[in-house]
Amino acid sequence: VGKPGSILSQTVAVMYRQRIVFITFILLTISQFKNAAEGTAQHLPTSCAEAVHFSGRTPSSGIYQLRAQLPDRGYTTFYAYCLLDPAGGEAWTVIQRRQDDSVHFNRGWSDYKNGFGNLNTNFFIGLDKLHALTDLQLHELRIELKDFDDVVKVARYESFAIGGEELKYVLTVLGAYSGTAGDSLTGLHDGCKFSTHDQDNSERGTNCAEVYKGGWWFGKELCLKSSLNGAYKDKSSTDYGQGLIWTSWHGYTYSLKYVHMAIRPKYNSFV
Repeated sequence: VGKPGSILSQTVAVMYRQRIVFITFILLTISQFKNAAEGTAQHLPTSCAEAVHFSGRTPSSGIYQLRAQLPDRGYTTFYAYCLLDPAGGEAWTVIQRRQDDSVHFNRGWSDYKNGFGNLNTNFFIGLDKLHALTDLQLHELRIELKDFDDVVKVARYESFAIGGEELKYVLTVLGAYSGTAGDSLTGLHDGCKFSTHDQDNSERGTNCAEVYKGGWWFGKELCLKSSLNGAYKDKSSTDYGQGLIWTSWHGYTYSLKYVHMAIRPKYNSFV
C-alpha cells in the first residue's frame, strides 16, 4: 500500500479512519432510532379503555394505537379497534369481528398468531397480542352476537386470559358468565389450547379446526359448544357446527349474522 510515511499510505489511513467514523455514526443512529421508537411505544396506552379515556377529544369508537410487549420483540405498537361501552363504561378493545364473508378465517397457525383482516370490517387481533394484553393485567370478555332476525344478545365473562405460544395459547382464565346469550364457553372450551387446520392441539384425535374451518379453543371430549371463527354464512341454516356457532342460543345448525369479541381491563388504575 506504499511505504510508511508515503503520501499513498497516509491517504489510505485517512480513508480508513473516515470509514470507521461513518460506520460508527450509522450504528449510533440506528441505536438512537431504536431507543426512540421503544421510548415512544412505552408511552402509548395498553388498552382501548386507556386510549379513549386520554384521547383528549369526545369519546368515540374507532381505530387507536396501542402497545404490547411481545415475545422477543419488546414493546411493539399496533392499531386496534376501540368500541365505546353501550352502558357508558370504559371502552373495549375488539379482538375479533365477523360481519360478512369478505375475509376468510380458515387460516393457519401463523396468521392466527400475528393477526389478520381489516379493522373496519372482519379481523382477528392475533394471539401474540391477545396474550400480551391479558398477561399484563386481568381482563374481562364481552361477546356480542346477532342473528338473522337482528336480535342481539350478549355473553360476558368477568375474567379472561390466554397463555403464550409455548402453551399453545391455552384459554387459562375464564371467569363467571352473565348475559342474555347463554354460556357456550364454560365447561368445554376453558382450559383448552388453540387449534388451527395446520396445528391441532385439541388432543381429540380429530382435527376440529379442519372440520369446522376456523381456529378456536376446541375441546377434547367434544369439539365445540361455540365456534366464532368458522366460515361466514349468508343465511342462518347450516350443517352441524359450521359457521358462527353459539349453541346455548341457537344450537348447532344456526350460523349467526354478526359477532364481535372484546376485552378490557377489569380494574383501571387511571379512573
